[in-house]
Amino acid sequence: MSKWIKGIKIGAPENLNSRDKKWRDSQYLDTCVNVIQRWLSMKGIRLESQEALEFIGFKLQGSAVTTYNHHLIKEEVKCRKFLNHLPDCM
Repeated sequence: MSKWIKGIKIGAPENLNSRDKKWRDSQYLDTCVNVIQRWLSMKGIRLESQEALEFIGFKLQGSAVTTYNHHLIKEEVKCRKFLNHLPDCM
């Protein structure tokens, strides 16, 4: 990543509140997932890391948090796997 990108302050992606109808639109959700992946990449956080998964957990609200917690209890989940499953719980 170039130095100029590292120097740019970019705010964190918006929270995902599964109660809001906009998140049921698959295109909107896919765009958000892509933004989160790019944001994590720009911050130097690997999608396969525990840090990425914990970040995602703090960005969720509503039933998406329940799905997140279920995945944490059920198995050790990687961020990429969770993001791929997220549209199914909306």
